[in-house]
Amino acid sequence: MKSILRRTGISCAALLCLSSIARADAGVSRTIHHHYVGTRPLGMGDAFVAVANDYNAIFYNPAGLARRDDGEMNLFIDLGASSSFPTITKDIQEAQKTTGTDADKQQAMLDAIEKNYGKTLGLRLTPLSGIVVRPNWGVAIIPADLTLEGTLHRSVGPSIDTTVYLDSTVAFGYGDDFRGIQSGRLSWGVTGKLINRAYFSKAISFLELASDSNLVKISDFQEGFGVDADIGFLYTPMLPSEGFWSLLRLTKPSFGLVVRNIAETKFSNSMKLVNKESAGAPEQMYRVIDIGTRWEYPSFWLFGGRGVMDFRDIMHPAVNFRKSLHLGFEFDWTVASWWKGAYRVGLNQGYFTGGLSAMFTLFNLDAVTYGENVGTYSKPEENRMYSVRLNINW
Repeated sequence: MKSILRRTGISCAALLCLSSIARADAGVSRTIHHHYVGTRPLGMGDAFVAVANDYNAIFYNPAGLARRDDGEMNLFIDLGASSSFPTITKDIQEAQKTTGTDADKQQAMLDAIEKNYGKTLGLRLTPLSGIVVRPNWGVAIIPADLTLEGTLHRSVGPSIDTTVYLDSTVAFGYGDDFRGIQSGRLSWGVTGKLINRAYFSKAISFLELASDSNLVKISDFQEGFGVDADIGFLYTPMLPSEGFWSLLRLTKPSFGLVVRNIAETKFSNSMKLVNKESAGAPEQMYRVIDIGTRWEYPSFWLFGGRGVMDFRDIMHPAVNFRKSLHLGFEFDWTVASWWKGAYRVGLNQGYFTGGLSAMFTLFNLDAVTYGENVGTYSKPEENRMYSVRLNINW
């Protein structure tokens, strides 16, 4: 009798899951996906619009390219995963190895998903990529930037809401100063981007997981390519040398603005690099506005740093105040040009971030932990990520 009840319960859950999958074609992610993220910016809350003083400028604010006095080349690899990723994947893999009848396997998968209800698994991997910047210009080649997000829930039936982005990017940026500005320094910049995106987003039921070990199938990817551009501005006011406002001269305040994805690319054409049978366009690049400010600390001995605040993703359909606000602080130290580092703390979408960097000669390690909001407008949920960037910088 107990076995019959269990099988009946599984059958009912199966019907609910199948109905949920039928409605999941439009995508199941509730996050704001950023086409490119840097480990250093993430450490300070991903607030970098008014900083933009290293190779990350080509994607965060191309106006920063106008302020480079020398060149910089960076080759990097990104490795990142959520804190719950090992546990969830282990539980699912063990459930898939269950011996016995199909009903036994399905029950094991049900138990694995129920055990992790409400948790989110995340993964972000970038194989060897390169960014070169010089005074006024920069080039970036990122062959593959993989982002995976999965949320375990039972809103309709036991399943994992799974979204994957696989972006390949070639970008060129150029920046310069506006001439004749008497009140300070005003820089502008533009980054053109050629992006090929493979995209997967649907609810994967416990039945699918029990019968097939492949969480994501290439045949389910939507794929497309397109060209887009970001336009950025960076302003540093000229403060008086006397009076109250002269006290702010030491902080060197700067203000930034970036309009991203001005063409709002919809990836309607496909080169079919990932899925040869791709039918349908992936999620588009939304036109958004980022604004930010930066304030430097007075330098003391080996130490310096800055405080930053951004409001990002303005006009994105999923944005709210919490997701838009980014705050951070960076404390850097320099012994020599070949030996330096930094510590960072911040607030990203309402969640703590912390990071550090250590550079010795050409070798640089950036590490960060950050939280991202994967919840709805009224119910925020944190996905805690840990990431490192291994890079060579010269």
